[in-house]
Amino acid sequence: MKILKSLTASKEPQHPEANEDFFFWEDKGKACAMSDGASDSFDSQTWARILCQSFTQIYNQVPSVTLKQESIQLVLNVARPFFEKQAKEKTQSWSKQLAANRGNFASLLGVIEERDYIWLLAVGDSIAAWIDTRMQLKTFIVRKSPEFLKNPILLGSIPSTDSLLFGDEKNRWGCIRLAKADMKPRKLFLMTDALGHHLLSQHEKNKPLPLDALSKMNQSDFQNWVLSQRQAGTLRKDDTTFALLSFD
Repeated sequence: MKILKSLTASKEPQHPEANEDFFFWEDKGKACAMSDGASDSFDSQTWARILCQSFTQIYNQVPSVTLKQESIQLVLNVARPFFEKQAKEKTQSWSKQLAANRGNFASLLGVIEERDYIWLLAVGDSIAAWIDTRMQLKTFIVRKSPEFLKNPILLGSIPSTDSLLFGDEKNRWGCIRLAKADMKPRKLFLMTDALGHHLLSQHEKNKPLPLDALSKMNQSDFQNWVLSQRQAGTLRKDDTTFALLSFD
């Protein structure tokens, strides 16, 4: 797996440090992850980072992979103690402590490469996209643009939030195994929800997809493109992150 692109644009261009999206990989690793922190959480930026790092580090060490419901519980079991430790080290006002006690929330889009397959795990509305052998766009886990209008199911930093994740909402997230032979070319596009909504909206309107253009951009190009699309009303104002992976 090669990471060909990793580009991001903050919701507020003047404050890139406030970006709550995160993308993480390790050199020569077989796993990577993207997360979008919920803006109404106390410290979703840190929670998104720890989720990505936990997923990646766990699955870079596992020799044989089968993703299932228990896989996300494993990630949470690793991520939560790290997050709790960091949260305790920060000086907090009583109001921030109350907000922290309500939990922090973020999506998680994880990718693991095996010899002939790619595993995808998706919780929330960050999506993976690829082109199949019939040159058709495929996406996971969100497949239609109206789905982005729903409140996404997210991963919480406290266990009490798991009742929905593993209960009534368990059908809204999941894992798939994608054969490399079913991808043409063998490239995977990862994106957080604002860009995912834009992509599927363009596809549903039979308009040109931005994937080729995005694949050629550098960080400055991407930031300018995001701003232009926001001004045109085709891209929602939100933290926006894009990554391009190759499995050739």
